[in-house]
Amino acid sequence: MAEETTFSIVNQSIADPSTVGLASFGIGLFTLSFQNAGIIGPKAVGVIIPLALIVGLIHLIACVNGFKKNELFTGLAFGIYGMFWIVYSLINLGVVLKWYELDTNTLLVFLVAYTIFAFYLWVASFVTNKAVIWTLGLLFAVFVLLDIGLAGYPPCITLAGYVGIVCGVSALYISAAGVINTLYGRSVLPVGPITR
Repeated sequence: MAEETTFSIVNQSIADPSTVGLASFGIGLFTLSFQNAGIIGPKAVGVIIPLALIVGLIHLIACVNGFKKNELFTGLAFGIYGMFWIVYSLINLGVVLKWYELDTNTLLVFLVAYTIFAFYLWVASFVTNKAVIWTLGLLFAVFVLLDIGLAGYPPCITLAGYVGIVCGVSALYISAAGVINTLYGRSVLPVGPITR
C-alpha cells in the first residue's frame, strides 16, 4: 500500500513591514531629537541607548520582511537605518562604559556617509507619496545639520534636534496612516499619493 502524502497550504502573505519600521523610527528619532535639541540632558542616555538598540533590531526585522515582500525600498531603508541605530547605541554604550573616547572626526565621517544615503533614498522616494517624501526630506536635513554642527557650528545640532522632532512625528503619522487606512479599508489619514 502506497504511503499517503498530505500537503497543506500555508498563507505566506506578510503585512506591510514599513508600518512597524516607521513607528519604531518615529519613536526613536522623536526621543533622540529632544536630546539633540537640548531639551533633555545627558542622563537621557539611560533611555536612548536601549531605545536605539531596540529600534535597530525592529528595523532589521522590517528589512528582512521588506525583502521577503520584494520591496527593495523598504528592505534597503530599514536595513541601513537599522545599522545606524545599532551602531549609534554601541557608540554611546562604549563611551558611557569608558571603553573608548569618542572621536568626533570619525563620527562626522559616519554621519556624512549617512547624509549621502539619506539623500539618494530621498530622491528614490519621489515616486512613493508626499508624506514619505516630506519625512525623508526632513531626515536628510537632520543629517546635514548634524554634519555642520559636528564640523564646528554647534547651534546646528540644536536645530537638527527640532527638525528631528518634526521628522519623528511625520514618521509616526505615516505609520498611523498605514494601520488605520488598512483596518478601515479607506483613506482616513491621507499620505498624498503621487500620480505618474
